[in-house]
Amino acid sequence: MADVSRRSWLASVAMGIGLALSYGTLAVQGVLFLLPERLKPRTRKLFTGNADQYEVGSVRSFYDLEGNLILVSRTSDGFQAFSSTCPHLGCRVHWEADKRQFFCPCHNGVFDVNGAPVSGPPADGGQHLYPVSVEVDASGAVFMEVKDVKRRRT
Repeated sequence: MADVSRRSWLASVAMGIGLALSYGTLAVQGVLFLLPERLKPRTRKLFTGNADQYEVGSVRSFYDLEGNLILVSRTSDGFQAFSSTCPHLGCRVHWEADKRQFFCPCHNGVFDVNGAPVSGPPADGGQHLYPVSVEVDASGAVFMEVKDVKRRRT
């Protein structure tokens, strides 16, 4: 056997470890590519009314499948939906129609119609309201997309 220096042996070991890690990463990415739907959370579209039932500037409340309150609003740009949970400490946010803002009573947090923080602790931390996906189909039906819940087998 040839005399192998410590440096060349360590280089061979490092190269082998790097090669094993790269092939392992490739294998994991391949599995994730083949099974993407199993890893994504399942969602479901919930009907929240027809577009003509919403006035511009109005907000309606709905519960998702987990019992969380969702606020769906119509602006001149279209529809938006937000979780009613304040990102600061988790208090319940409500819509103040006269001021055209979302308000969190726990620490006087204020959010604009787009869910962006205006004042209070959420503004200090740059915390926006959590968005919920909303879409309007060709017939004018408004749907929000929420996380599906697992059903128990009986």
